[in-house]
Amino acid sequence: MNSFEGYVGIRIWDGQLVNDVIFSLLIALLIMFALVYRSNYRLFSKMIRDVFYIKERLSLFETVGGNEFIFRNFMIFQSLFLSALFIFAVGYVYRFFDFSDVRSNLLLISIIFLCVVLYYYFRQFFYGLIGFVFTDPEKYRFWKTNYYAITGFWGVLLYIPVCWLVFIGKYIEIPLALFIVWYILYRFWLIYKSIRIFHVRNTGFVYIFLYLCAQEILPLLFIYKGLVYLYNVIEKSAIWH
Repeated sequence: MNSFEGYVGIRIWDGQLVNDVIFSLLIALLIMFALVYRSNYRLFSKMIRDVFYIKERLSLFETVGGNEFIFRNFMIFQSLFLSALFIFAVGYVYRFFDFSDVRSNLLLISIIFLCVVLYYYFRQFFYGLIGFVFTDPEKYRFWKTNYYAITGFWGVLLYIPVCWLVFIGKYIEIPLALFIVWYILYRFWLIYKSIRIFHVRNTGFVYIFLYLCAQEILPLLFIYKGLVYLYNVIEKSAIWH
């Protein structure tokens, strides 16, 4: 005699686990952002001003509260982490990988995030090297302030395509187009600010032109090669299957 085991419920759809992982990480990041913003809202306002204006010195009457080190590093971390989440989500949608357990998904997100971080610090190394050779320390520090501001602002904008993938999940071309367009605008705005800061009447424009060409082409080639290598490792390794 067969015993009644009760209702087994509705089967979870294939993408639910991935969405749950991304949703949990996104909520945790939003909570951290809210806490950092609450303690450093004046620094956030200054960051927005630095994005759109060029002002080398603060007014004597302008005070900025908060912990600048924590705020700046969190905004950079937020930008890099959201980029990694977006790459992971798009890769899953287009079936570049398909894992059925939380551990594999978290491991792959960590690997993607590590690649993004290495790419970021690779650029920072060249920024520092070329800045040391071609510019004076004051100009370079001022440029770095603007660079952090533009990167942090771009990171805040990344919440839109990532949230689209998590909460809407349809018309993937729209968040993908937003990410690409915003990244292009982010790079072009950085180029514009760099020219405004470094351009002088002698050979300064030549220096900054060579500097930007090296920074915008070579790192992208490295990250492309790295992503291709990572994809091949995932496809061939038994760990992911």
